[in-house]
Order: sequence, then structure tokens, then C-alpha cells
Amino acid sequence: MTRLPGGRGLLLLLTVGGLATACSSGVATPLATSTPASPVATIALRGDGLGVVDLGAAPDPAVAAVAAVLGQPSADTGWEPSASTYGTCPGTQIRVVTWAGVVLLFTNGRTTYGSGQHLFGWQVTGAPPAIGTATGLGFGATAADAHDLYPGRVETVPAEDPYPGFLRIKAEGGTITAFLDGADTITNLEAGVSCGE
Repeated sequence: MTRLPGGRGLLLLLTVGGLATACSSGVATPLATSTPASPVATIALRGDGLGVVDLGAAPDPAVAAVAAVLGQPSADTGWEPSASTYGTCPGTQIRVVTWAGVVLLFTNGRTTYGSGQHLFGWQVTGAPPAIGTATGLGFGATAADAHDLYPGRVETVPAEDPYPGFLRIKAEGGTITAFLDGADTITNLEAGVSCGE
């Protein structure tokens, strides 16, 4: 995870700059006071959402929240039959919105997160933007990393042909599933309701 620039250093720089301006004119000028800027929202992989949006959220606000951080989506399927390339998903229709390797899955059906049109799952596939959990676990980490970052909270499920091995991680907000390649590297992560075959 990357630390955003700013914070106290930026506030100190602005204060010093303001003092220099006030002193250089030779006239005592009161400094304007300001409140610190609001922190920038970040995506955080959680069992109950992505930090900026929770599972169960309505589609448009959910897309807007993620777009505010990652920019405009690279793909949006619109509403299509729930039996799709993602498998058979809840409801009669799903909508899939993608930003590089970050995927939001919406349904028009009932899940444990709500009913009607709502976010029922997220996935991280391929080489997405650099995002992870609050502890830093994300795409490209290893099973060993997961065990180190979530001690006693990781269940390893071995591969069973044709399915890859995976981890069930009791992370912030609930369970995250992390799929592994043959070298125990995380290739996909997901949370929420899974679509079946």
C-alpha cells in the first residue's frame, strides 16, 4: 500500500509559506485558518466490500464510489442473463462492471446482502491496480504471506482437478477467498456470493 503525500508535512509547508507571505509585505496580516483536507478514500479489499462501498449497495452509487478512486470503468456489461461467463449467479440478471482487474458483480435477485438490484460480490483478477487488504494482502502475494498477515485466520483448501487450490481468509469485514497457482501465488481474490457452474 502506498502512503499518500501530504499530511502534516503539507500543513507545515502551507503554514510556513503563509508566514513568509505575511512577513514579506511588512504589514501584519492575519493568517487565514483552514481545516485540514478530508482524507482521500481508498479501495481496501474486505470481506464485506471494498472500503469505499459495501456489499448490498445499489449499482449506481457503488460504481460512482469506485470510479471516484480508480477512474471510469473499462467495461460495463449492462444487465444480462444471470447465467453468463461468470457462471449461474443469483437472480435473473447480473451486471458486471470492471476496472482493469477489479470487478463488481450486481444482481437483481435476493442474496444475503440484499434484494433487488445490489452489489453481491467483488473480484480481483489478473494484474489490477495496486490494491489490497488493510494488512497489505493482494494480487501476487503468496499463501505464506496470507498466513503471516492473518495468523490463525487462513484455511488452505488444496487443489482438486480441475479446480485450483485456494485460501479462505477471515479478513476485515468477513471472508475473502484467494485462489492460488501451482507456486502458491495469489492469482484471484473475491468476496461476497459466488456464482455457481
